[in-house]
Amino acid sequence: MGSRARRLDDRIRELCHDAVVAKNPLQAKSILSELHSAIHQYTQRLRIRAAAILTGRSDLLPERRRILKD
Repeated sequence: MGSRARRLDDRIRELCHDAVVAKNPLQAKSILSELHSAIHQYTQRLRIRAAAILTGRSDLLPERRRILKD
């Protein structure tokens, strides 16, 4: 699937789509479980960012992706 390399919000969007078009209940259950986990991870990241902003502690923020220049 390669979703680990994608941004988390893209992964959540894809999982929502997959859940809607799932053909059987077992497939849907598996997708919804993965979606639940991804939403939890997204919420945790938002909490960390909010805490960093509210406290003024930029050291709490994870390092963002950088564009490498030659």
